[in-house]
Amino acid sequence: MALIVPKQSLLPYNQMEKLFEPLLKVQNELIQQNDIIYDAKKAAVSVIINNLDEMNPTILLIKRNEYDGHHSGQMAFPGGKMDESDGDLLETAIRESLEEIGVDLKNKDFKTLQPVWVKVSNFLLFPYLTFVDKNHEFEINKREINRIFEIPVSFFRNQEFLKAHQIEINGEKFWSPYFEYENETIWGATAIIIYQNIYLKDPFTIN
Repeated sequence: MALIVPKQSLLPYNQMEKLFEPLLKVQNELIQQNDIIYDAKKAAVSVIINNLDEMNPTILLIKRNEYDGHHSGQMAFPGGKMDESDGDLLETAIRESLEEIGVDLKNKDFKTLQPVWVKVSNFLLFPYLTFVDKNHEFEINKREINRIFEIPVSFFRNQEFLKAHQIEINGEKFWSPYFEYENETIWGATAIIIYQNIYLKDPFTIN
């Protein structure tokens, strides 16, 4: 990923979100287009917030193993492609979380977040937010997952750690958010989901 960070003189930190308004606008338009709704592959992820320590809740991310594919080695939420056996996309998110990290979310309440279209792989990605209040014994699927991260929610709500790089959609360039944590880059659809639902909003008040 080639990062092109805007000079701070162009825009104060407290207004940096203005950079991302065009991207969010075009994403909102794209996910309503019939060719994407019907032709894009469907996938779902679980956005898991651990609220065991109410003073310092954490959000769970995984680092995928290296492989020959578009999302090799990326930081992501647990999740994956919808199977024919899945009743719906929420079931996909729950199944994938169990398969990838050994966390059973079957009896949890979920909040449906806005989907994101992933151009490079033509996936329409559906995120589902849920809260847990205990430390899990993770069972990592080592064929797919390299490592699990539990990152403080406060990290993603701090404008100091919000960064920008340029991407291209249908020939037009947009600024897109990304974050860096422990020498790992969180970008793409994962960063957009975090930006929309953690940075811009209080995740504990999302209906």
